[in-house]
Amino acid sequence: MKTQKNSQDSFQFRILLLTAAILFSFHSAKAQIIPPIDRLDYHLSWDGISSILKIDLLYQATTKDSLTFVFGNPEAGGQPRIFEILQNVKIDGSDSLALNPDTREIKIYHHSKRPKKLHFEMDCRLIKDKRRALPNEAFRPTLEKGFLYTLGYQLFLNFPEQRFKHIGIVWDKWPKNMPYFVSTDPKAKPNDLQVIAANSAEMNVFMLQMSDDLVIKKYVIKGIDNYLLTSKNDTTSGLPKDIMSLMENFIPKVRDFWQDYTGPFYILSAIQLRNDVESKMTGMGLRNGFSVRYRGPLDLYKTRIISHEISHTWIGTRLKYKSIKMENNWFNEGFNDYIAVYNLVRTGLFDEKAFVNYMNEENLKEHYNSPVATIHGDSISNEFFTNDLYEKIPYQRGFIYAFYLDNQIRLATKGKRNIRDFLVALYAENRKQNNETIEKADFLKAIAPFLPGKDIGKEIDTYLLDGKLIDFKTAKLIDAFRITYAKGWPELSLTEGTNLKEIYK
Repeated sequence: MKTQKNSQDSFQFRILLLTAAILFSFHSAKAQIIPPIDRLDYHLSWDGISSILKIDLLYQATTKDSLTFVFGNPEAGGQPRIFEILQNVKIDGSDSLALNPDTREIKIYHHSKRPKKLHFEMDCRLIKDKRRALPNEAFRPTLEKGFLYTLGYQLFLNFPEQRFKHIGIVWDKWPKNMPYFVSTDPKAKPNDLQVIAANSAEMNVFMLQMSDDLVIKKYVIKGIDNYLLTSKNDTTSGLPKDIMSLMENFIPKVRDFWQDYTGPFYILSAIQLRNDVESKMTGMGLRNGFSVRYRGPLDLYKTRIISHEISHTWIGTRLKYKSIKMENNWFNEGFNDYIAVYNLVRTGLFDEKAFVNYMNEENLKEHYNSPVATIHGDSISNEFFTNDLYEKIPYQRGFIYAFYLDNQIRLATKGKRNIRDFLVALYAENRKQNNETIEKADFLKAIAPFLPGKDIGKEIDTYLLDGKLIDFKTAKLIDAFRITYAKGWPELSLTEGTNLKEIYK
């Protein structure tokens, strides 16, 4: 009898455990609300200690079909072997899935039309590689004890089908007392659902941070909330303190350049690299601000990088030239870089020496001596992430043409107009039309009043797409600038008495 009673007790205990497990599973599932049919929801979980980010992907299937997700970008951040990063990929219910490492695909076969849940985990451990520290930490999610940083680049799955219009992001489990920041809403808590458009322009520039060391400070500048994100673990460089001058002085100047004082908030995030490397920096423009990862003090190089990223709030984000690959990044990167330098001169952060040095050493000399300077714009993306020479082409090609175009506008209008007037007009018209991107026709329509009769369309094809080098032996410039070919490449100098701040006012 005693054995039989023990057996009964054991059976009842197992029933209780099973019931408790069912109840727990039910309550957990109930918290994960089924998203609308056009939205894909990411439910995130992290214990604050491990390098594992757990993700439940919720969506609705309208038919008994299949859905293919593609993970990540193998160049940006370098993740070609994705199933060393993606783990425990499972689909709930009767559905089945197939994984293809070569194409980075997760294919789900739906056997019913009920709501779906795809579960997977990401191993986001810090990669100790000083040579690749910048792309690894800037573009890949990094998780270690007390630290989480990620952009959307390698967080979200891509899907070729146009069935989802929005993406939702919400936390199910997280370390409760850890400082948290999300780029879509600085006041949000982890369990506040964030919704963004399901396109690469929005997905890539989404940023999440959660860290014991995260310091979040708010400053109101010209009526707009500005958030400065730094890290307490940087105790030596002085950059978190020095960067304040850029927030207080440079950002208002850039807004003034565009005559744009809109936007609910602005973010400036400067988080030290976890890899202990020499002084360096890389950045990424966000929808309302930017994020940089760095090591070392705020020098002239980092000031220029930060100014470039601040400028990306407009060129490349709010004013983005549509590209199939990277053929039009001469505008999104190169024009942006020229306008960043324009505003650095305006604010006094770039003097004559810095301006001439950047024009010559970082642009004219490098570009005109590059063995790949004249490749077609369609070919840039082939080796952009693996070859420094290819990476520099859109920046240098666009920067040099922007300088040239600025001079042509000044000459044609007898100094009454410049590239700023053209870009502000282009930006205003694009906002009026409420377009997500601009195209060649928009560019030509906006430039026509400033350079009537000049075939800018042909110049875009010749210099910016085909890659032909501008001949500065024949190109006219304003009196302040002189270019000679004494060293075999076009070298810029300033005429005596030139006041750059007056030119770039």
